[in-house]
Formats: sequence, C-alpha cells, structure tokens
Amino acid sequence: MDELFFLHYSGQHLSRKKAEEEKEFGALDYDAPVESEKKTIGLGTKIGVGVAVVVFGLVFCSWRLSSLGKVCVSPTEETEVVGNKLSEEEKSTLQSRLEQYETTLSTSPKDPTALEGAGVTLAELGQYTRASSLLQDLATEKPSDPDVLRLLGEVKYELKDYEGSAAAYRLSAMASKDMNFELLRGLTNALLAAKKPDEAVKVLLDARERLNAEKSDIVKADNNMGTEQQKVDPIQVELLLGKAYSDGGRVSDAVAVYDQLISSYPNDFRGYLAKGIIFKENGRFGDAERMFIQARFFAPENAKALVDRYSKR
Repeated sequence: MDELFFLHYSGQHLSRKKAEEEKEFGALDYDAPVESEKKTIGLGTKIGVGVAVVVFGLVFCSWRLSSLGKVCVSPTEETEVVGNKLSEEEKSTLQSRLEQYETTLSTSPKDPTALEGAGVTLAELGQYTRASSLLQDLATEKPSDPDVLRLLGEVKYELKDYEGSAAAYRLSAMASKDMNFELLRGLTNALLAAKKPDEAVKVLLDARERLNAEKSDIVKADNNMGTEQQKVDPIQVELLLGKAYSDGGRVSDAVAVYDQLISSYPNDFRGYLAKGIIFKENGRFGDAERMFIQARFFAPENAKALVDRYSKR
C-alpha cells in the first residue's frame, strides 16, 4: 500500500467520535485504523510499517486543508494534494447533514452530539470560522473531553490562530490520560507556526522524558512477565524534536538528534532519511546523498518511494 493512500486514508476527517455519544444521527463517519504488517521499532514498541511511513510524512510536511483536499508542503517546497476535491454530491450530502444538526440546535442549542456533528461537518466544508464557534460552545459543555479540544485545535490552526490552536492542544493533552502522538504533533506544529520553536522543543523534551520513564516501567513489567508496550513510538517524538530544532535555526542540535536516532536504531530508515533531508536543505548534497542511500537500504518496500521523493533534487 503506497504512501499517498495511507496519507489520504488517515487525513480525510478531523475527529473520531466516541461510540457512547452516538445519538439521534448515529455515528459520524470517521475512518477506521489501517491494518498493516507489524514491525518492532525500538524497545517494546510495535507499529505498522505503513504507519511508520505515514508518520514520517506527517512530521516533515506542513499540512493545509484546501478546496483541493489535504495538501502537504514538503521541505523542498513541493506541494502535493492528498485527497480529492469535494464533488457536488458530497457537498450536498454534507449540507443536508448540517441542516439536520442545525435543526436540533435550534431547539437544543447545547446538544453535544449536534454541536460536534455540525462543527465537524462545517470543517469538512471548509467553513472554519463557524466550525470554531460551535466547537468553542462544545468545549464549554465538555471541558474535559480531549477529542473535542483536539478538534478545536485543528480548526483554529486552519484559521491561522496558532496561539489559540496551541492553547486548545495543551488543554487536550492535559485532559488525556495517555500520551498521544497526534496531539503532540498538533501542538508542536501550532507552536512552530506561532514562531515559538523553543516552546515546541520544551514540550518534546518533556515528552521524551516521560517516554523514558514509561520505558523503564515497561522493562520492569517485562522482567515480571508483563506484556506492556509503549503507546507512542519514541522515534516519532525524536523526529518531531529534530524538526523543532531545525525550524528554530538550531541545525546542529537537529543533526545531533538524528545521529542519536541512527546510533540507537541503526536498522530504522527514518533517522538516515531525516538527516539526509536536513543536509539537503543546508546545501550539503554529498552528505545528504550518502544518508539517502542508507535510508533506502533499510527502508521497507512501501517506504522506498518516500525516500526517493525526498532525495530527488
């Protein structure tokens, strides 16, 4: 399964609806996770190979929603559209759904299912200002729901309210019981867009420390015949940290992060690829090419196209 399919599949919708919240209109149409071949990457962390490919793309792309669908701007400033423009039939379906939610809100303005349904539908239609207003109301009704706050963060990001986006992501992280990579990535991107790379670095260093503590606990559990696994791949966090350093102009710190990744996970292609990208961005084409060769050697088959895309001049 190629990278674009994964990116399209994982990026079609802005939120996941909890099953217990299904009411009058039934479940919102959120995509199920993609199943893929499992590969152990790092201590006690199993993720799908395809998911690892997607995550790398998510870290190294600046995502924008547009009338063309999900748009990825790569470090080489190429723009790639993932997803399709809404057809007239799809727009009509969304408008009809929105009218149903609005009918409910006209009589029950605080109905949480209708608020979220209308907010998500408006976001899918690209009407982010109205979506943000409804999601703010929903957050008032459900202040401890991390999914609501995360969705609000996503919508505020689309409105280029990066400070508001970061604030919503922080609240979502506080409300979440477990570390969540999607939240971490959203908060990092919001802080970087708000020109606060040092804050992004601090968030990621704190996440790294928390992951290290969890890893220690997992090792102890394994010694006691436990079967726990880390829920966030530490390589994902390190890739984000390198990006935050790079965006803040701390290239040597970013390279040091990637060097440590390569040392700790010598058979994982992502450290080599990330280092190759930053060398390429800084004009060190020979060094970049050597990293890309190693990345392609270690990359699984469905990731080789990703390596090729980033390595081309």
